[in-house]
Amino acid sequence: MMNRQILQKYIDAYKKQIDTGVIDIKKEMESRDERVSFYREYTKDKTEKISYDDFTAYVGTLWASLMYGNKKYIVDLMIEENGGLESIAKKISSFLYGKEDFSKRWSTFLNDASRFGPSYMSELLCYLDPNEYAITNSRVVAALGILGVEDLPKYKNHWTSKKYLEICSVEKEICKAMRESGIETENLLAVDYFLWEVAKDKDLATSNAHAEKKESKENSKTLHREMIDKIIDIGNSLGFETEDEVKVAKGAVVDAVWKVKIGNMGMIMYVFEVQSKGSIDSLILNLQKSKNNPAVQRLIAVSDGKQLQDIKNESESIPGLNIVLWDFDEVNMVHESLNTAFGIINKLELVPPDFHNN
Repeated sequence: MMNRQILQKYIDAYKKQIDTGVIDIKKEMESRDERVSFYREYTKDKTEKISYDDFTAYVGTLWASLMYGNKKYIVDLMIEENGGLESIAKKISSFLYGKEDFSKRWSTFLNDASRFGPSYMSELLCYLDPNEYAITNSRVVAALGILGVEDLPKYKNHWTSKKYLEICSVEKEICKAMRESGIETENLLAVDYFLWEVAKDKDLATSNAHAEKKESKENSKTLHREMIDKIIDIGNSLGFETEDEVKVAKGAVVDAVWKVKIGNMGMIMYVFEVQSKGSIDSLILNLQKSKNNPAVQRLIAVSDGKQLQDIKNESESIPGLNIVLWDFDEVNMVHESLNTAFGIINKLELVPPDFHNN
């Protein structure tokens, strides 16, 4: 259910920005058309035979990749974690052009394709058929929350094909309402631009108030991986060297580390352990052992509010163990904020595109 009064308020404000020239709707439409044309050139055959350079452009041009100044970084991770360029190309082709039911293609790709979450998936779908498929990401979810839409997905495992298609239906309603108000809105890609403006009005950290809180064992594993990936992304954006599943001391393999070299003085590390479900004893023991590495400067536990309180209470009884706490919602907020910030900065074109890929 969407609050029609709130929606109309934002549509009226958006139209006023267009009418006064604050928003250049013609330029936006040209930009949308260019993106659609670019991705429609990648037919099933061309996608499956894609070269490394083309794949770098294919991934790097997506808004979902905006937070990566060095596009080669995320491209190389995608290739490595998906079994090579040919393998990931076939996965993308099967997802976009396969003959199986959409629900099956969505769930298969979501579960099997590493580093390709709903934001990447929906953006590719939208460029191929912007009348039917919408772009969905945390910023879109933030905007829809402002418009009164409930039961919105919060984590990757919430993004079922059914939930995605529900959001597409909501955006089609928004598209119709925008047209009725006299805004040139040819498809759902135009709605995405509108939702970007809506999302500016609310703190992204609190936009998912209606998201489901309970996690099954399977969903917990997915959430655990998602949080590690976001911590790695944030570290890379801030200029750290990053690794996941790292042995930092005897008996201590941690979920993620940020590393930085200080002149000729050596390396310092920040250690992260993610707790999505279960006993916190192993997390505390792992962090305790990590202290044996003199390069480790901070021990950070990442979890939800309740588990963080348990970690705090238990760790305080251990002399000399100082654990910093980082909430899942804060990780999401930082990740999205950096994504937004880098997207805005990249629009300034301060660095030539070729420089990013070197």
